[in-house]
Amino acid sequence: MHEQFDAFWHQHVVEYPIERPDGLTLTSYLYLPEQPRAVLWVSPGRLEAGIKYQELVYELAQQQYAVAILDHRGQGHSERESDHPQRGHINDFNDFVGDFEAFVDMMSAKLPQDLPGVILGHSMGGAIAALYLAAGKAPASIQAAVFSAPMIGINTGAVPRWLAHLIASAGAYLNRWLSPNKPWYFFGSGDYDHIPFTRNQLTHSEARYNWFRHLYETHPDIKLGGPTFNWVRQALVACDKAEMIAHEITIPVTVIQAGGDKIVDLKAQKRFAAMLQHPRSRLLMIPNCRHEVFMEADVFRRPALEALLDQLYLVQRTVDPYAE
Repeated sequence: MHEQFDAFWHQHVVEYPIERPDGLTLTSYLYLPEQPRAVLWVSPGRLEAGIKYQELVYELAQQQYAVAILDHRGQGHSERESDHPQRGHINDFNDFVGDFEAFVDMMSAKLPQDLPGVILGHSMGGAIAALYLAAGKAPASIQAAVFSAPMIGINTGAVPRWLAHLIASAGAYLNRWLSPNKPWYFFGSGDYDHIPFTRNQLTHSEARYNWFRHLYETHPDIKLGGPTFNWVRQALVACDKAEMIAHEITIPVTVIQAGGDKIVDLKAQKRFAAMLQHPRSRLLMIPNCRHEVFMEADVFRRPALEALLDQLYLVQRTVDPYAE
């Protein structure tokens, strides 16, 4: 992993800054082969940085697919809204959607005209991508999407969804009133914590888990802790909205559900998938798979990768019907 994926990333992936109207500078990445067949637009999950996708970029490069990735505001190498770099904070979830729109617009100018594309939205990135697509802001070249373990709902355990909304809203209100310039961590959250593999709920692959944890140790500036009250509040509202507007997404969407996921709400994913209107939209459930679908053990990761490649192949065929 270190010798192959990391070396390829540093030799072939170009980093681009994106200046936003509120003064934040975001970081984005582009791998562009000489003759790209299609492009994958990646909207990562919470905690994630673009460099975490090195293995996927390497795999897609072997088939001449371009890949563009955005480090969302507040994580990765993008600037934070909080003065504490490890606080997972957002003032307004809609800013994520606006950032992604700006990212696609900027990167599109660096790609061959009308190059067909697929969005990959993981976890929180799936909610962002869903809101972006439902708003009709995507260019016509984006013709399909794959949402892996999308955050259409957050797993709140025994706490009802309405009560989770109330707690997060009350905490965010008190935070703004008592300490407006210092976002508070949500209950039970704190700075970055290196959780050993034996206690992780993200993947069955010890090699991939240790590898991406190693990335956080070698790039300490991408470390991110837990969410703030306002992040939780904004995320819960965004989840509700994403579920309600699923029928407004006009392109085919493959929703990859991780059957063993403890992070997000599987029932909300099913409701979302049932509302999708395109006849080629579908729900793909991978039994026992954990939340980090593309960092999972091969037995779980392979069907997800095949579903992603199927979408890339299909959009490529719209341009070149004789493509192999």
